[in-house]
Amino acid sequence: MKKAVLIILLAAAAAGFGLGQDVVIKDQTPFVYAYIECVGSYSQISAKIGEFMNEYFSQGLGSFTGVMAVYLNAPGEVPEAELKWRIGMPIGRDITPREPLRKDDFAYPKVASYLHVGPYEKVGEAYQKAGAYLERNGWKAAGPPVEFYLNNPEEVPPEKLETEILIPVEKK
Repeated sequence: MKKAVLIILLAAAAAGFGLGQDVVIKDQTPFVYAYIECVGSYSQISAKIGEFMNEYFSQGLGSFTGVMAVYLNAPGEVPEAELKWRIGMPIGRDITPREPLRKDDFAYPKVASYLHVGPYEKVGEAYQKAGAYLERNGWKAAGPPVEFYLNNPEEVPPEKLETEILIPVEKK
C-alpha cells in the first residue's frame, strides 16, 4: 500500500502536480509598477519586453525587479486584434516614468496565486485550474490577472520556466 501511494505521488509530481502547484488565496501587498501599453496578439510579448526593458533602463527607473504582464481582457472575450495587455515591472511609489511608459497601482487586497511550471504556451491550463478552484471555493475574479516571469527563457528550458500568476479575488 505504501509503495502504491509513493508511486502515485511520484507520478503526480512528474505530471506537474507537485509542490508549488496548488492555488492559494493570500493577502497581497499593493505595489506600483511602470508599464508599456500593448494591444493585439500575444506573439508580440518578446518584442514588447525588449521595448519595455530598453525604455525602463534608459529612463533610469531602478534595478531589475522582474518582468510582469497584466492582462486586461482575454482571448475568447475579444478578437485577437483587440487584446489589451501591459508589460511592466514593479517600481518605487515615488518614481514617475516618462512616456511611452506609464505608472499604475496593483491594489487588490486578496489574490489567488498559482505557480505554473512549464512552457508559456501551456499557461492557459493554469488559468483553467485556478478558475475551477475559485468556482469550487466560492471566490470570483475581481481584477486583471498578473503574471510574473520568474526566470529567463534564454537560460532555462521550457519545461522549467516558472510563471507566478496572481488573480485578484473576492468572495461571491
